[in-house]
Amino acid sequence: MRATLLTDADWLDARIADTGRRWTCRDRRVNGTLWWYSASSTLLAPATTGLLRAGVAPDPALAHATATLRPDGYLDALHTEATVRGPEQLAAGLRDTLEAIIAALAQASGAGVPALWAIAADSLGNRALDAGAGLGSPAAGSALAVRLAELIGPPLPVPRFVDVGPRRFLRRTSCCLIYRAPAAVAGADPGAADRAKCVSCPHQRPEVRAARLAGL
Repeated sequence: MRATLLTDADWLDARIADTGRRWTCRDRRVNGTLWWYSASSTLLAPATTGLLRAGVAPDPALAHATATLRPDGYLDALHTEATVRGPEQLAAGLRDTLEAIIAALAQASGAGVPALWAIAADSLGNRALDAGAGLGSPAAGSALAVRLAELIGPPLPVPRFVDVGPRRFLRRTSCCLIYRAPAAVAGADPGAADRAKCVSCPHQRPEVRAARLAGL
């Protein structure tokens, strides 16, 4: 399918509905946020990996790409033959693509624009960190994330990182809201919502988050 559908209101409405069925959730803001948490990671992984490995990345422009979906409606991959070289070209393309998708998704779901940009920043940070770790240099990955975010500019936050023992983690500024989805917190256990939160979720007490990170 054409990747430009990622900015189409009706297509996004269907993805929000897919996510609602997956998580038995009727809150469109939560469903849109959960979908974007996954989709933004899918969008940014090939870009950061390609740039770190070879200085060349797939062109993030939607007009040059096709997309595939997973059975649950989550974004599976973007496919393109076009490439960009260097962080400046990649950042320019990413800004246009992120801006277009976020504006459309915010309108379709009711999720806040700043919150969706924050999720994109955390996806950028995590995928760049993963790419750097895969090459034996988490520091190179985190440095690339910061560089790209600075080039993209506001309203994208600049990713932040923290070292816990020998391992570097992203210090998240966003929340996927999974702990508000009924399927993630099924049952009467009062602690289910806290356990459903990501290890690095910012909606935790700092000491709880630090302990969970250290446990990894």
